[in-house]
Amino acid sequence: MKSELVVLLLATLCLVLALVGHIVIGFMLNISALGMVAAPMPFVLMVVAVIAVKYAAAHDKPAH
Repeated sequence: MKSELVVLLLATLCLVLALVGHIVIGFMLNISALGMVAAPMPFVLMVVAVIAVKYAAAHDKPAH
C-alpha cells in the first residue's frame, strides 16, 4: 500500500511540474529569463518518472 502512495505522489508531482512548465511557457512572451526555467522541465519530468518506475519495480510483490 505504501509503495502505491509513493508512486501516486510522484505522479502528482509530475502533473504539477507539467502545469508549472506550461504556465511558464505561456508567460515567456517578452521575458527571456523564464525560458531557462521552462527548458529543463521535460528532463525533470523524465527523472521523476524513472524514479517512480524504479521504486515501483523494487517494491513489487508477486501475486499468489
